[in-house]
Amino acid sequence: MTGEKTILLVEDNDDLAALYQHYLIDNYRVRLAQTGREAIRKATPAIDLIILDYKLPDLPGTDVHDQLRANGTMTPIVMISGTDAALLPDRTDSAMWLNKPLFKEDLEEAVREVLPEKNLSC
Repeated sequence: MTGEKTILLVEDNDDLAALYQHYLIDNYRVRLAQTGREAIRKATPAIDLIILDYKLPDLPGTDVHDQLRANGTMTPIVMISGTDAALLPDRTDSAMWLNKPLFKEDLEEAVREVLPEKNLSC
């Protein structure tokens, strides 16, 4: 059953997007975006969490993050990347950085930490 919270998953790799959506769909409504510009358009007040890939085809995830903040979007953002997070630009108001590939347990734990009122069954 889909939960009350909505997550915007921003991932340009179709296989990874489908996998991460599969991890979350039983407990959350999941909206997908494949580009930074699409993410900026879809980041409405109805979104409770944004999971944002660092490497997108049109804009780096950090630029998307900065544009969302400049637009007044204060939705929590979890940045994800295949590059070691220690090597990437810091965004101090991001909820966290996660390294890809993401495993179900890691993604669920991150979402629980950012949206603690939602209790996932693992």
